[in-house]
Amino acid sequence: MATASCDTDLSTRSDGRDLPAWTGELKLLPLLDADAPAATWRIVEAFSRSDLPFELHLAWSAGSGAGAECKITVARSARVCVYARGLRIRAGNLADATNRVGVTVADAYAVTENQWETTGLSDEQGVAVDIPIPPFARRVRVEMADQSQLSTTYVLVYDGLAVLRASVPGDQQPTEGVPIGGARTVQIDPSGASAWRAVFTLSL
Repeated sequence: MATASCDTDLSTRSDGRDLPAWTGELKLLPLLDADAPAATWRIVEAFSRSDLPFELHLAWSAGSGAGAECKITVARSARVCVYARGLRIRAGNLADATNRVGVTVADAYAVTENQWETTGLSDEQGVAVDIPIPPFARRVRVEMADQSQLSTTYVLVYDGLAVLRASVPGDQQPTEGVPIGGARTVQIDPSGASAWRAVFTLSL
């Protein structure tokens, strides 16, 4: 008769692959697929052996059906803790050179916090841009390449009824970012052309 510890053993606990250089859009490739008869807390550690950034998409299940998913931007390495029976991990390169990435999974619990970043380029007209809200988002902070435009750029937060609930000047954002709360839509309303990024803090 199998023991409880054996019931939680994953079919595989580590893997790695070379991610091809960025070609203009994110290309996600399989990094790890693993299953176990029973769920337990798992610590997933993903890392770049090339010291380059990449994006990680993680899906997991704890019961008999489909579970949750998350997206994480990894500068060099990251750790995320989930209660899972099965894991599906995909990775995409964010660098203009081949990126060797790896992943390992241990059975344990730890408090973790991660981030997801999206980037863009505003035009001269300063048209408001929708920012996709990732799963498990807690806060978002917007930054501009042209810092002189930050005071005239606004972070707009709309609720589930599409009602504007917050309009925060870029230079008045809290240090930790604007709370997401029950937002349906987040927008950047820039004053002119500039490269920007929005970094979400994740409760994961």
